Amino acid sequence: MKKLLPAVTAILLIVFTAVIPAGAEPAYDNGVIGNKSIGDNVVRVQLRLRELGYFMFKPTGSFLAMTVRSVIAFQQKQTDINGSSIAADGSIGPQSESILFSRTAVRADITAGIPFGATTSTLAQTGALVSWDEVKTLLTVGNTYKVIDCYSGTEFHMVFTGGENHAEMECASASDSATYKQLFGGEYNYSKRPFLIVIGDKRIAASLQGYPHGTDFVSGNEADGHSCMYFDGSLSHVGALSDIEHVTQVYKAAGKQ
Repeated sequence: MKKLLPAVTAILLIVFTAVIPAGAEPAYDNGVIGNKSIGDNVVRVQLRLRELGYFMFKPTGSFLAMTVRSVIAFQQKQTDINGSSIAADGSIGPQSESILFSRTAVRADITAGIPFGATTSTLAQTGALVSWDEVKTLLTVGNTYKVIDCYSGTEFHMVFTGGENHAEMECASASDSATYKQLFGGEYNYSKRPFLIVIGDKRIAASLQGYPHGTDFVSGNEADGHSCMYFDGSLSHVGALSDIEHVTQVYKAAGKQ
């Protein structure tokens, strides 16, 4: 395992600024973010589109063809306050931006081909509902924790590598990665499942997402990147918004769904 530096959390907070070309300035036209725009606001748009299931790529800070197509797909699913369709022109103006970062933004349809892991009508295990504000005081960067799938009771281990609004976790070994992947249906995907994390004598309700992505600090685990783990009150990377899918799984893990 790579040695985790104390400054890892700070690095995670600024990681996305590194993809913006040095000296680049945002390119906007009358307040619209569109084709060939660059900058931090483009990263923010790409991150939010990815959270909603429209952008399945690494945020780059450059608004090019893949982002245009993702924005159009997003716009085609949205309506204004009167229930009318909004313009699907592939650019982010005031109306699209307002909807994109709202709590009522319509998510992309879940792809039928996602190989969701096995579920059961009842959970094998449940845990305590603990706020993220408390959980992050209990976690230590670089420490390994037992994680338990609520449906099957299957256990494996993950390393906490940081995170401000939610925990960023990496499988501790190749064997742990294999177990993690199998629980999500044998293929990494963006679905979410209810899990418990064991911290000391606490078994805490959580939601884990099934696709390693982004920063990667643990070597030799045959997984590229970290996985987002949410708790009660956790927020997404952008816009300080909650993720309703994670919220549902956290409450399920606590036996409240």
